[in-house]
Amino acid sequence: MTNEQILKKAIAKAKKNGYRFLNVIANGKDTLDDTIDGRLYYPLIFSHDFAQAFWGSQSEIHCTYSQDGMGGIGEPLTDWSYRLQQMVLEKEPLKYLEKFL
Repeated sequence: MTNEQILKKAIAKAKKNGYRFLNVIANGKDTLDDTIDGRLYYPLIFSHDFAQAFWGSQSEIHCTYSQDGMGGIGEPLTDWSYRLQQMVLEKEPLKYLEKFL
């Protein structure tokens, strides 16, 4: 899939789950094509509201981490917050989203 197709399908999935997509995303751009070319979709796909609608919050994932870096079991993450953290690490975040479409 192209980045445009992935983004459109991801937005459709999030909207189906209750996300309210605004046509104006950033810098006065008002079309999806403008956001793809300039990567202005980053604020959208990395937002908590979008992630929660896209992945949902029905389950918890328990991760080994700690605030002080000493290891141990930390607070459970919701599915969407864990997936969002993983997407931040990706070189191509839209390809990461594509896995969940």
